[in-house]
Amino acid sequence: MSLDRHHLAPGAAAFTAAMLVALFGLYASADSPRQAPQPRGVVKLRILGVNDLHGHLEPPQRGLGGVAWLKSHLDRATVPGHTIRVHAGDMVGASPLVSSYFHDEPTIEVANELGFDVGTLGNHEFDHGRDELLRLLRGGRRTGSAASKPDARGSQVNTSSPGFGGASFPYVAANSFHGGGGRMLPPYRIVERAGVRVGFIGVTTPSTPKFLIRRFAERLRFSDISDTVNRWVPELRRRDVEAIVVLAHAGAPAQDASDRATGEIVEETRQMSDAVDVVIAGHSHSRLDLRVPNSSGHGHKLVVEALAYGMAYELVDLSVDRRTGNVVAKSAQIAPTGHVGVSKDPEVAALVDRYAGRVAPLADHVVGDTGAALTRVDGELGQLVADAQRAYTRADVAVVSPVSLRADIDSGSVTYAEVARALAFDHPLLRIEMTGEELRRLLEAIEDATFVSGPERPPDPDATYTVAASELVAIGHSLPALRHRGGRRPAAGTEVEALAWYLER
Repeated sequence: MSLDRHHLAPGAAAFTAAMLVALFGLYASADSPRQAPQPRGVVKLRILGVNDLHGHLEPPQRGLGGVAWLKSHLDRATVPGHTIRVHAGDMVGASPLVSSYFHDEPTIEVANELGFDVGTLGNHEFDHGRDELLRLLRGGRRTGSAASKPDARGSQVNTSSPGFGGASFPYVAANSFHGGGGRMLPPYRIVERAGVRVGFIGVTTPSTPKFLIRRFAERLRFSDISDTVNRWVPELRRRDVEAIVVLAHAGAPAQDASDRATGEIVEETRQMSDAVDVVIAGHSHSRLDLRVPNSSGHGHKLVVEALAYGMAYELVDLSVDRRTGNVVAKSAQIAPTGHVGVSKDPEVAALVDRYAGRVAPLADHVVGDTGAALTRVDGELGQLVADAQRAYTRADVAVVSPVSLRADIDSGSVTYAEVARALAFDHPLLRIEMTGEELRRLLEAIEDATFVSGPERPPDPDATYTVAASELVAIGHSLPALRHRGGRRPAAGTEVEALAWYLER
């Protein structure tokens, strides 16, 4: 399984979460420790990091995660005056309904409450395009047709808040550029604690465009991770910053029993300047706690990643020489966010409850029933989605990529919220006109893993067919055989709306 596919199939992340007990104890915590005596002139700093929250404001599994508990864990692990809070991207995007219904504005508000000092961009921050990303960071109400969502009565309403204020902390993005040139955000941020300055460089996986709708991807450009980091390290050092941390939305599969790991962020870290001390990673939803040797053969970099969905966080301790600013010692751990012995933060809990209450009439609406679980592994969910999109758009054929499937659907009653979680991208659907010969070639070219609904017999080469697909699949980067087809037109609906409608029939 490639790193990209691993990232896009969160079942792997869910399995990793289920292994938390075996890994490091479900209900362990990282309380604010007693500060051990430090050598004269050495300051101990703590960095608390989060990655890949994906709008999971409520606990993703019983007794673990949820931003109200995450806030309490971060507060308990904080050393007053010596702690910096950061995140490594994908705070939003492919989010549950409690956040996505409101255009992920609730997650930005929660991020403000979590008290981050700096964050970076993940690939999912770009899911709705550059302009929407910048609105989320800067504030303001979303407008236009994309601002509307269906309510419980089926009416379209603008669910963006007129008073949305955006992020109250800075984002850094050293390798993210506008398509025509020009950096999108500042490349780095310097944060001072206890008289010591730490530089944070933000970078995002250059593979980001392949996860995006083409019209969004074409307006973006990403440079190489390590080359970009090495470009900005000298400037930080010219500013008398020697403690350097990279916030990297790039990852690797979980390390094996011998603590070895390979993957994008491991290879990029090996190529980074020896001046980099720590890399806080993301993207792959893995548990990483690695020591990557410097290219000079002297010293190492810490590389840490704390799963996803707020189920854990990174805790990094740095001992910094006050005179030189150099990191003289460092350690890390991945700390879980179990609920036992930890009370949820009341203000964050109230914020989440407020949004959950507003979306409840739609989220709790039962759209159907299934006698058995619909999973991505056995293909039943993908086939159901294909059948739904074909019927909803009245197309001859529907094509669904596994990329679109984000979660399984449990047996029993199926709510709108479960449908929204299973198809969290909720991309618009398109109808594409194709000749029978084009359709034949398409069906021969697509991957075996792609789900197809119809036709039941070989297509007539002289006939014209309509093919339904999400915008990502149809003209994005998931199904090359469907690119640049003529006759594309909207099908007046999205992936979630189609499946909810189909289950209610």
